[in-house]
Amino acid sequence: MPGKYPGHVYAHGEEFVLTNNSQLLTLPLAVASPDVDGAQGRTPHRVTIRDVARLAGTSTSTVSVALSGGGKVSEATRRRVIDAADRLGWRPDRRASGLRRFHSRSVGVVYEVEQSFQAHLLDALYVGLSGEHLEVILAGATAHHTEQMCIEDLTREGCEAMVLTGSGLSDQEIAAVARRLPVLSLCRQVALGGVDVVACDSRSGVAGAVDALVSLGHRRIVHVGGSGQPMADAREQGYVEAMTRHGLAGEIRVLPGGSTIEAGVLAGHALWAMAPAPTAVTCFNDMCAAGLVRQLRMIGVRVPDDISVVGFDDAPVASDPTTALTTVRQDVTLLARLAARVLRTRVEAGGPVRPGAERAVTVPAVLVTRSTTGSPAVVTIRLGRQSVHPVASLPIESFFHVSTFITFRMTWGIIVVPVHWGTVRGQ
Repeated sequence: MPGKYPGHVYAHGEEFVLTNNSQLLTLPLAVASPDVDGAQGRTPHRVTIRDVARLAGTSTSTVSVALSGGGKVSEATRRRVIDAADRLGWRPDRRASGLRRFHSRSVGVVYEVEQSFQAHLLDALYVGLSGEHLEVILAGATAHHTEQMCIEDLTREGCEAMVLTGSGLSDQEIAAVARRLPVLSLCRQVALGGVDVVACDSRSGVAGAVDALVSLGHRRIVHVGGSGQPMADAREQGYVEAMTRHGLAGEIRVLPGGSTIEAGVLAGHALWAMAPAPTAVTCFNDMCAAGLVRQLRMIGVRVPDDISVVGFDDAPVASDPTTALTTVRQDVTLLARLAARVLRTRVEAGGPVRPGAERAVTVPAVLVTRSTTGSPAVVTIRLGRQSVHPVASLPIESFFHVSTFITFRMTWGIIVVPVHWGTVRGQ
């Protein structure tokens, strides 16, 4: 139906504005703005393109050109117009067919619903992208709504760029999406061209965790892998390289794991069955590490007294007081800020990124020490007056006479001291 102002029409609760260059813009039907309405008590009027122009200090035609992303408009003017539109609550309507040439400045973000770290990352992305005047549209991947489905949803929404957070797709599948629109892979490396990457240095992060454990005196260090998860290979490589560098290649042990609490619980069962028992473990991520810690504590293994545990990500579960997990931190604030800067340039340039023109930014990982790591336990049992110095490990069942004073390195064992004999049962 006809609108209140010349050239305006209303539809579906919104005001559509036909601009000078025949582009259709949409504004909220009733947005009150102190900057526009002036004195208190005045009846709020509907925001128009003239209001945006007045607040930006420019003409309506300049606003139209600036918002469409075309024409000869300076970056300073374009920024001023976008700021004014933001303040007045203006937003583009991606459903309108007349907006084919209009820059929505919307970025689609695909994330995995069950991963707490990705929720943590999304919060930082909101801040970073809004700071670059970009709109965020989310699509959560679940067991029944795949990552590919999410990508198609966001494409239909008219997103001008896409963020894949820790994508589980193959490099080839990601590159195929990048041939349609700019794609940024966040927290996951992609080997093929045409895909921007902002990621943490996973390999050096895990290697640094192994270095720290070795410095505490650990030698039997196990890695619980990601079992096909993105970045699992890089983190396992970091573990293997560090163990080899410390002369511990013979101690390398990798257990299957995953990215969930349940995967950590299963890894805890497998860890308990190992002989000789490890004194430390690095895990693919914090969720896996939290599940492993939970399982070990349930069966009576003390963390970190009997075994040290290190996670990866510094997800919210890691800082929970009940876990207080030592972990390798991915700086989500820095990752999100860098990603937002890259995405702004891609949205403003428009179109896919040609192979060879992609950007790759690597952020260093930092070890955060909390309560799940310490030196290997040394247990002293007083059985007499004589002292026997520590031994590296014990056989499955060893017997010592009560007339000795024994000090040994604990390997989670069950200690039974009868009247005349001390039985040490190592697992």
